[in-house]
Amino acid sequence: MGLIPLLKISFTLNMWPFLILFMDINKILVPVDGSKKSFQALDRAITLAGFTHGHVTCIHVIPHVSEGGPRTKAFDKQLKEDGEIVLKKASKRAGNKNVKFSTKLLRGSPSHVTLHAAKSGKFDHIVMSTTGAGSASGDMIGSVSNHILQKSKVPVYLIK
Repeated sequence: MGLIPLLKISFTLNMWPFLILFMDINKILVPVDGSKKSFQALDRAITLAGFTHGHVTCIHVIPHVSEGGPRTKAFDKQLKEDGEIVLKKASKRAGNKNVKFSTKLLRGSPSHVTLHAAKSGKFDHIVMSTTGAGSASGDMIGSVSNHILQKSKVPVYLIK
């Protein structure tokens, strides 16, 4: 009796859509900060959702602004307006892709809010960029991405 050799199977990037069909991906959370990289991660999440018939929720997190005078109110208003612009751009990217898509403007620390949203919204996966609008660049991983990667209870896909 001879032994049957094990087949070594290697997958190329062209095969990943086929492999995704076997994954249970229903709800994908994508934090965006308006940077080019965060929108590239959103594009990947939309593609992924297209293959799995999943739902993408895109969030943008703005800081809490303490009560104050007219300047503080104007600053808060500008944060909200800028956040809505970011989410409109995100919606436009998903618009013609035939994917279930929603957006949310949230307040707080981006990493903490993303983790809370992932847990409370019962998301299956988080898809985000390795860096965003912060100072990390090149081969570095940003502080928000690093924190989410370390603390998340659901799989995190980092897009470079």
